[in-house]
Amino acid sequence: MLLALSTTSEAEPSIWYRASHPGARAEARLLRAVERMLDGETQSEGDPEMATDFARAAVAMFDLTKLSPLEDPRLSCAMARALVGSNLGRGREAERLLEGAIPKLPEGPLLATAWHELGRARAERGDHAGARDAETRVLELAVEPEERALAYYDRAHAELRTGEVARAAKDFQHAEADAPTELVRLRARYGAGMALERSGDLPGAWAALAPAVEARLPLSHYTFADPLEVPGAFEPPYELDYAKALAALARARRAADLDERRAALEEAVRRWDAYLTSAPPGEPWLVNARSLRERAAAELRKLPTGKSRQTR
Repeated sequence: MLLALSTTSEAEPSIWYRASHPGARAEARLLRAVERMLDGETQSEGDPEMATDFARAAVAMFDLTKLSPLEDPRLSCAMARALVGSNLGRGREAERLLEGAIPKLPEGPLLATAWHELGRARAERGDHAGARDAETRVLELAVEPEERALAYYDRAHAELRTGEVARAAKDFQHAEADAPTELVRLRARYGAGMALERSGDLPGAWAALAPAVEARLPLSHYTFADPLEVPGAFEPPYELDYAKALAALARARRAADLDERRAALEEAVRRWDAYLTSAPPGEPWLVNARSLRERAAAELRKLPTGKSRQTR
């Protein structure tokens, strides 16, 4: 890390900028070092643990320099991304950096990126309405289809948490159309299935989930074949149980083999039980979960007794 910080650059800040910003040279060096770590994070997206390590290395660099407050808005944006990606619970710190940087940025790609990172930081600390609004700003600025797809995807997750499920379903579908990776594409399908079910469109939910539950990620790139097993699919954790329960029901509907159907239904019941145990009393989708849990249990009871033990 110290070696990275000591590397000289071909484009040092001008003498006039350094005169008015005493920490300009140190910030420029830190920015280059952090950008290297964030490049590593991007290249390691298939291995979430390694990606987190790269982000934490960038945060360690930042902490070592003790540069505060930051003058360069580009550095503020890069550090905010590292703070969010580090999973160290420093989302509020990332928000403060971005709130200071955004007014300094001209309209363009970096401003869109800053709003996107602000949305991620807000979502991390549970401000889903704020995250939705930040991603809406991204969609006003972003031009590239992949950037817009990620903004739609993150906005849909925020809308799922604020109860705007019909909008979430549409945003997940937009995200799937131009998803930058197979992981985002498949997760968008799962998200659309959950949002459609919650909006009362159960046939639409099964249609969205059917191709998703059959798909697998290439293990040459990802550490898990199932996109729901890659960390970060749904937050809070009990929402992941909801998604996995729906996926199990979708698999049961498609299973031709009796044992496969029984195993899928048993998995659905287990996941619904986990959701009902973990979700707080005020969660609005408890009624849906209980209803679908009873439906899965009833279908399971109708199956002929096999090797698998029947669930009550």
